Amino acid sequence: MAPSLPLLLLLLFIAAGCASVAEVAEPEEAPAEEIVEAPAAFSTTLSTRELAELRLQPTDRFRTFELTVPEAFQISEEELQQTQSNRGFRIQLLTTENVAYADSLMLEYYDWAAELDELPFDVMPEAYVTFRQPFYRVRVGDFRRRSDANLYLAILRTRFPGAWVVIDTIDPSLAP
Repeated sequence: MAPSLPLLLLLLFIAAGCASVAEVAEPEEAPAEEIVEAPAAFSTTLSTRELAELRLQPTDRFRTFELTVPEAFQISEEELQQTQSNRGFRIQLLTTENVAYADSLMLEYYDWAAELDELPFDVMPEAYVTFRQPFYRVRVGDFRRRSDANLYLAILRTRFPGAWVVIDTIDPSLAP
């Protein structure tokens, strides 16, 4: 009889928990809202002039906004010309993670270019190995115009078929 007493109490608690203590009440219907008509003074159609008056207009101080740069950050005309004169084109032969391979390709370029019979320029374009993480790049030449770079690219592709023209900072004194 001892084990049946806790079981009986458990069943009693479950039955009491499931029983409802209050009656379910139906919700009352809300009174119908009254429809209020707009006074005759308010018209649903506005004239173009009235609409223009209601639109937001920016004030004059926002129409003419002038950006001011602190003097410490301003670039002089001379610096601007120097920056623009250093922009040009080079021909990229290779991108690799192996610096030894990049150096050997640069030397291979010099050997190949020394054997050329004709160059479209007075001097042989220089080769550069540059590093921009994580790659080493082998680039050739200092060209101010893309047309000059494309002219030399056509010659380079006979030996380096994967070469292409890139925009880079050049040494203007070496440009053809």
